[in-house]
Amino acid sequence: MLSTARVGFPHGVVRLIMDGLVPAVVGDDVIAEIRSRERNGLVELPKLHGLKPGMRVRVISGPLSEQIGMLAALRPHERVLVLLQLLGGQQRVELARSSIEVVE
Repeated sequence: MLSTARVGFPHGVVRLIMDGLVPAVVGDDVIAEIRSRERNGLVELPKLHGLKPGMRVRVISGPLSEQIGMLAALRPHERVLVLLQLLGGQQRVELARSSIEVVE
């Protein structure tokens, strides 16, 4: 883990998002959305629709549609890791968040 004091960034900043050799340009709408989630100096991250590892889920789209498995992990960029019984064993499959639903 990088020390923020050592590299000279403000408290809590580890590194900048770069576009080649220069810092990336972020649109005003993105900045406004992030600022709208600030509470008491901290930014609240979006909730992932109540999903938690260990939940039973069903794949609702794609070639694995109708398979039921267990949610193993939440991934960045609206992705999830699901454990499915495939090919005679348990397989980890990374899917779009929108391609699963919780099984009641």
